[in-house]
Amino acid sequence: MTHFRINHIDDVLPHLDGRQEFVVADKGDYTVIDYVYALPDSFDHPARLECRGIKFAPDGRILARPFHKFFNVGERPETQPHVLDFSRPHTIMEKLDGSMIHPAIVNGEVVFMTRMGRTDHAVRAERHITSKLRNACHAMLEAGATPIFEWTAPDNRIVVRYDRSDLTLLAIRKNASGEYLPTSLQWAFSRESCIDLVEHHTPQHTTATEFLAYARAIQGAEGFVVRFEDGTMVKAKGEDYVLKHRAKDSILQEKNILALVLSGGLDDVLPLLDEADADAAREYAASVEAGVKRRADDLADFVAANSNLPQKDFALQAIPRLPVDLRSPAFMVRAGQEAREVIRARIAANTTSQTKVDESRALHGARWVA
Repeated sequence: MTHFRINHIDDVLPHLDGRQEFVVADKGDYTVIDYVYALPDSFDHPARLECRGIKFAPDGRILARPFHKFFNVGERPETQPHVLDFSRPHTIMEKLDGSMIHPAIVNGEVVFMTRMGRTDHAVRAERHITSKLRNACHAMLEAGATPIFEWTAPDNRIVVRYDRSDLTLLAIRKNASGEYLPTSLQWAFSRESCIDLVEHHTPQHTTATEFLAYARAIQGAEGFVVRFEDGTMVKAKGEDYVLKHRAKDSILQEKNILALVLSGGLDDVLPLLDEADADAAREYAASVEAGVKRRADDLADFVAANSNLPQKDFALQAIPRLPVDLRSPAFMVRAGQEAREVIRARIAANTTSQTKVDESRALHGARWVA
């Protein structure tokens, strides 16, 4: 695979004309080009494969070049198992479950960046910058190459739980040509900077089909990245990780886990979560149910205490004493509906957005922290 040669931002911009899925973000001290969504033909040109967080200096020269866009085995015609030739020399690396981090020199200083630049994640990852790492990164960047790391940490968790904060070297790319430096040079950088190199696995499979079956069966890890000598790269994720990622996604936002609690669907998700997430989800569910019961009991008691009032007097005298979010439910309970189900239905109807969830929080009182 020959990567698209890039010396200046003008080498890339013509290939983005009319492409709304890509963003060119001028950050002042640097410019980022990244994609925000993908269409079927988004990456049909090799220049656009590089638009995954590539950085340029204010004068337009290339500043840093992280990973190009690469795909899962079986995701595209060129990555189908029968197309990939595993008899060619290749390297298999563990795929870590964190944030891609790379250095860049901005205003004379080495800083860390994610795909979109100096984000909060990048700044937090800078806790790992030592004098040795700073000097090694500075020398490599000055030589025209970008070290690429993965930052994993308890406070940067995706699915896999890491006990400590770590920075791991994944690769080093030449900025202009896009060439990936060989493992021997990565080892040298690792030793010089005192940063671990990602774990490499000895190739054991002669076909992509065999490798894919192995990768899908792994437990407790995200998967693997395969890099062939010509720079072609593919990835494969474990089915266990994919399922857990989907489960994790389903509880990241409170509106989603609240909807699961109210629909009874949480039980299907719990077995896919790790112990800590499952315990937190159970506690949240119990808090929601307890809050609903308290509210429902109070509402039922209120309606019963005013049951002697005619409907008009109930509406004019009793209802104004209730919070706004309980006034409509009070009429429904008075009409014979069960208070707990009325409250649950009202909360469920407000799980379309976090704003709606917050508006109805008084109906249960629970709060989810992902």
